[in-house]
Amino acid sequence: MDVHPPHAPIHNWRDFFVHLVTITIGLFIALSLESLLEWSHHRHLVHEARATIRREMTANRKLAAQDLTSLQEDEARIRNDIQQFVALRAGSKIERSALQYFFDWASFTDSAWRTAQATGALNYMDYDTAQALTDVYVQQRLVSDRGLTVFDEQTRAVGPIFITGDPNLMSKDEIQLTLQRSADLLLDLKAVELLIKTLDTQFAEELNKEAGTAEAAR
Repeated sequence: MDVHPPHAPIHNWRDFFVHLVTITIGLFIALSLESLLEWSHHRHLVHEARATIRREMTANRKLAAQDLTSLQEDEARIRNDIQQFVALRAGSKIERSALQYFFDWASFTDSAWRTAQATGALNYMDYDTAQALTDVYVQQRLVSDRGLTVFDEQTRAVGPIFITGDPNLMSKDEIQLTLQRSADLLLDLKAVELLIKTLDTQFAEELNKEAGTAEAAR
């Protein structure tokens, strides 16, 4: 912003005050325009951030529904596996094909959220909105981390079988170890299921609020 000296000489106090008032008004207008442009930029930044976050949450909610189905299917398989090993421990023979340890897991994305943080858009949102969105993404990260942990636990649970290659040749200690790991895995699956259900509730609440905000802005 440049302030130029008067082109004509100042002859008296009246000229001085006229020039001073002119400069003051000019500065006020310039600063007001600058503030208006900055406010408009921040408003646009927040609008774009909330729109992309809304799309990301919508996509992640679909992934969460898929993961929840996978979890529930895996819980049923692990219960069956536990029954098989209980029977094996009691002296029955089982087929290795009857044991099923696998888990489909889709991780969530958070690029829109990270972009909102990097561009500073989050700082220009009102506190309640910023806090609510933060809570959703913290929960999302927790679900992702726990889901990947359970994914890794699948192979470790059935690890003792690879010592003999045949579950019927496993020792009692190996059977008991596999049973314990399978039971722990089942508990972890139930814990992740509860976390996903909580996340889905948060998704629903935020998407409903975002839809209302978008409708009001039209």
